[in-house]
Amino acid sequence: MASTAEMIVSAVDGLTGEVPALKKLKLVFGLDIRAKGDVQTYRVELPGPEVSKGRGEDERCRIEIDRPTFNALADPKSGLSAYRRAVEDGHVRFEGDANVAKLVAKVVETHEQRTSLKKVH
Repeated sequence: MASTAEMIVSAVDGLTGEVPALKKLKLVFGLDIRAKGDVQTYRVELPGPEVSKGRGEDERCRIEIDRPTFNALADPKSGLSAYRRAVEDGHVRFEGDANVAKLVAKVVETHEQRTSLKKVH
């Protein structure tokens, strides 16, 4: 069984593999994984990803996610649509620099538009 840090790397690699433009993103964010009265806190640095336990003073934003959703999204078979559903359903919460959220949303939206155009042709 993989460690949580390895699962974070897998989740980031899966997402950046599906949306290559995210690989260029330079960002440090915090990740809180919540489970039954316990919170695991990580610092994630992109590109990389480099994952370490605890908070970082250089975090631009923080993402909160519940453990079952995190486990599902860390699965290599999980795709971009699973991330979108998790955010829309409130299982993934964002706080911090709104410009970071807008940038990531724009990159993902552009990728989805390009993908749908390729399918039409």
